[in-house]
Amino acid sequence: MSDTEKKEQTVDTAPAEETPVKGKKKGGGKAAEEIEKLKKELEKIEDRYQRMLAEYANYKRRTEQEKEQIGLFTKADILTALLASVDNMDRALTAPAGEDYKVGVDMTLRQFKETLQKLGLEEIEALGAPFDPSLHNAVMREDADGVETETVTEVFQKGYKLGDRVLRPAMVKVAN
Repeated sequence: MSDTEKKEQTVDTAPAEETPVKGKKKGGGKAAEEIEKLKKELEKIEDRYQRMLAEYANYKRRTEQEKEQIGLFTKADILTALLASVDNMDRALTAPAGEDYKVGVDMTLRQFKETLQKLGLEEIEALGAPFDPSLHNAVMREDADGVETETVTEVFQKGYKLGDRVLRPAMVKVAN
């Protein structure tokens, strides 16, 4: 190894002394204080940010749990309301066939429909009504005498809505 290489290898690694800035005291002075103040403020802001993120995550989790619980409670209320009709249908299956059987099934169906109405289900009036594509599904057309055009002349399947929302449109025949 040459002398130059030895000199390059033995570089002084001792820490350099702080040289005071012109007009500033050794140790930082006002600038160092300002930096420290800003660092603390940044730490506070970061801490607040992390807390807000955690609060939002908790809020989101709580809301999802509440939605699930509301869904379960709603289903439970609906099913509880329908159980009386289910019990009557079970009784109808064990009853002997005949006219009384038909009356019993008719009463059970009426009870079932009343329960659905209490829950907000409405039947869509279709027969004789003007055809409305948002409420009716026209599957057939016919030339009908004495009937105004675009009027429902026959209902193949009843339609239902819940409030303003159509659950199932009525399947109908419409006059040309």
